[in-house]
Amino acid sequence: MKEMIESFEVAKGNVYGDLLSERAETKELRVGLLTVGFFEYWRMFPETLLDNVKKDMTVVYDNLARRFGSVIWPGLTHTLDTAEEAGRKLAAERVDLIVYVAGTYCPDYMAIQALSHLSHIPVVMFNVQQNRTISLDGNYEHIIRNSGLIANLQLAATFRKMGWYKQLKVVVGTLEEEAAYEEIRKYASAYKTYLSLKRMNIGVIGHVFRGMYDFEYDKTMIKGTLGPNVIAIQVEHLLEQFGKAGDEEIRDVVAETKRRFDIVDLGEEDIRRSARFYKALRTTIERFRLDAVTLLGQHYTEEKTGSTAYLANTLLHEEGKYVVNTEGDIHGLIMMCILNRLTGLTPAFAEWGEYDEDLNAILMVHHGYANTDYATDRNSVKVNRSPEQWGLQGQGFGFEYTLKPGTVTVTHLIMDAEGYKMLILKGDALHIPANIPCEEITAVIRFAKPIKLFLKDLIKEGFAHHCIISYGDQTEELGYIADFMGIRKVID
Repeated sequence: MKEMIESFEVAKGNVYGDLLSERAETKELRVGLLTVGFFEYWRMFPETLLDNVKKDMTVVYDNLARRFGSVIWPGLTHTLDTAEEAGRKLAAERVDLIVYVAGTYCPDYMAIQALSHLSHIPVVMFNVQQNRTISLDGNYEHIIRNSGLIANLQLAATFRKMGWYKQLKVVVGTLEEEAAYEEIRKYASAYKTYLSLKRMNIGVIGHVFRGMYDFEYDKTMIKGTLGPNVIAIQVEHLLEQFGKAGDEEIRDVVAETKRRFDIVDLGEEDIRRSARFYKALRTTIERFRLDAVTLLGQHYTEEKTGSTAYLANTLLHEEGKYVVNTEGDIHGLIMMCILNRLTGLTPAFAEWGEYDEDLNAILMVHHGYANTDYATDRNSVKVNRSPEQWGLQGQGFGFEYTLKPGTVTVTHLIMDAEGYKMLILKGDALHIPANIPCEEITAVIRFAKPIKLFLKDLIKEGFAHHCIISYGDQTEELGYIADFMGIRKVID
């Protein structure tokens, strides 16, 4: 009898009728470069202008090619035929994003002809000139070579009249200006991350913790607005893998945990249960080809396994391939996935705590898991009991350390009565020389605004009580992603 395809809910193998058989990998962004000039000028300056404009556009191409793995350039567009050819070629190459550059003034119909094949993808209009200062001795040929601004103003106005490219991205800079190309790179990186969300599968084990209305979600709204698929994973799948994780499967995890960390007052069984949870969670993620998981620990997985997820979450954060969090915070998980795709590292997961007027800072704290590379001193990382008891057997398992100093991005998502909005903040994690002895992971973060006014505004704005903390400044990229999603931004 031919084997029947079944749902992942009941099938014993790894092929299911309701999940893709191949994991959706993040693909390389294909950038199309559309450069224009005006054929009329070549006969006016026949000896040098065309060659010089081609050289200028080659400088743009070379700078983009150093930053992106795939840049498709059909060459200089300067007639309607070459515009048609360029548009068809870029469409055939299935580029994801267009960088448009005018090497001279060029009537808008030329770009419109090419872009009519590509009106569904974003356009970066790069307004470029040779130098950062006006050439006070430049001849008319020099003026023409730097007349792209006229073309760009005309084309942008035409876009407005036609209703095209309502989120047109404009970058202004010189041919060799690093800051301009970095701005283009950030925009493209944000768009690549946004596209990856549409192919992302997020698993939910359990539900939002009772009473946390701020985390409640509509998975149809998530798919339609934010991008990921949300898949409910029955806890029995996790428990099945937990039961299969025997001594042989967890031996290396137990040994490495003991070698790496200062373990205080935990028994052997506490460590073994946490190692089994890691194996079970990782296997469940891979079996169902998930990219991320949020789970409910309190009175749920902790009661059913006798362990916290904190060793599992820490190891998965350090590996950087799969993103996990707890309490059913799916919006926080999506922000963690975004920052993971932008930086290659999984950010920390925290709650807002007490404020300090002298430091103009806030304490961030949450249950013990994060990438231990974020610790102020790796040698000070301590493994201890879980201070909250939600059905554990033994002492549980958690980490205690304080996050290292540095620039950080603090963010989250919430859906309120007006739709989605994204919190986007830049702060500074302060140097705290000794761990705060609270048996949890902590950070002290300073923001620019006076701290009490900051908190008044934050509370009144109505954001979730969790926050996501990423090292570095990703505020610009998050702003672009919010725009791609069509959601509001709260920036302070």
